[in-house]
Amino acid sequence: MIDIIILITCILCGFACAKYLEKRVRSKGEFYNDLARYIMLLKINVEGRKLEIGKFNEEFSGQCGQLFRNFLVDGKIRCSLNAMQKGNVTNFFDNLSCGSSEELGKHIDYYGVLINADAKQVTESEVAKASIYVKLGILFGMMVGIVLM
Repeated sequence: MIDIIILITCILCGFACAKYLEKRVRSKGEFYNDLARYIMLLKINVEGRKLEIGKFNEEFSGQCGQLFRNFLVDGKIRCSLNAMQKGNVTNFFDNLSCGSSEELGKHIDYYGVLINADAKQVTESEVAKASIYVKLGILFGMMVGIVLM
């Protein structure tokens, strides 16, 4: 009887750890989707509406996910990005105070290409494969449970 309890407990622990990892990967994908949409709308804003960055951020934060909203408010990235991705994001936001709208447009275009490439890579290689974490977690938990029996 205790063997069955150990096996079920290990499977549940593997499942919980895998769900946590899956959530982290999906939140990274959501962050990049919001960031790509932010860049697109900022480009439209620079070319047409010409709202100040603060007002634009306030308006955009009402229609984005929690991670990106927190990033706009305090500037801290709370998802797992590698060093290159984090560098691209911070460089983009650090240099938004350009002298003219032409410079800002060029800046947005340049980093828009970089960040969209990062977003595509994250979506194709990480988010698309996130559902496998649960299956592997259950399998790993089952293997550990069998070993402990």
